[in-house]
Amino acid sequence: MFQPIPAPDKPRLTLLLLILSGAFLLGGLLLFQSPLNLQAMLWLNHLTPGLDDFWSFITQFGEGGAALLLLLVTTRFRLSGNALILKIFLLGSLLSPLLKSWVASPRPLGVIEAGLLNSIGQPPSGANSMPSGHSLTVFAAIGVVLLCFPLKARHWPVTALLVLLAVLVALSRIMVGAHWPADVLAGAGTGLAVALLAKRWEDLQSWQPYLQRRPAQWSLLLTEVVLAGYLLTATTATSAERLAFDLIATVGIAGAMSRLSFIRRQPWA
Repeated sequence: MFQPIPAPDKPRLTLLLLILSGAFLLGGLLLFQSPLNLQAMLWLNHLTPGLDDFWSFITQFGEGGAALLLLLVTTRFRLSGNALILKIFLLGSLLSPLLKSWVASPRPLGVIEAGLLNSIGQPPSGANSMPSGHSLTVFAAIGVVLLCFPLKARHWPVTALLVLLAVLVALSRIMVGAHWPADVLAGAGTGLAVALLAKRWEDLQSWQPYLQRRPAQWSLLLTEVVLAGYLLTATTATSAERLAFDLIATVGIAGAMSRLSFIRRQPWA
């Protein structure tokens, strides 16, 4: 039977992610209480005129269904990779709404006059702004990827690109007018904390043995197909958003076909 590659033990990386998580959370909470939050929002939101399509495209990689699909495909060949992904989404789906309801911060479009903000697509304008769910998702994802994959010298260019992607996705939430800078920092810190919690949970109670069984593999395959179908049929506000969803769905379909081939090849007991 196929044996996924074990994830390396990385105590220094774990400590670094813990420090970054605390720093981002503290920075987000301090900025939330400061008038600099509004000033930074207006400055960053107008910083890149002419790049609306880019921000509309890149922000979709933090959307829950899109991120889950990509991560199920990219982490399945690492021991506990899919288990960690499922756990970060379970933890994130519980923690994010809880924090949003606790802070009850209004969205930028609910506070700032529409003409002063460059909104891209259809960003929400209600309450429950902090933390940014997209930022939480993408930083939890990058945390798990860093914990799952080796960080040898030849891997640093790819690692740097992944970190840059996470930063851009988080920043895009400000650029499209959906979140305050404080929300993005708090989301990034919460996401890293979720990744660490999921890793600790998996170390103590592993789901990987169950996910290697045939019924679980069929369930994961069905999940990938459903998520790809959701992205292909989802209503979008911009052509760039449509392109992002179609691209991610294509990757998901390729991953589902690969998983189907794997299931058929295995001599299941």
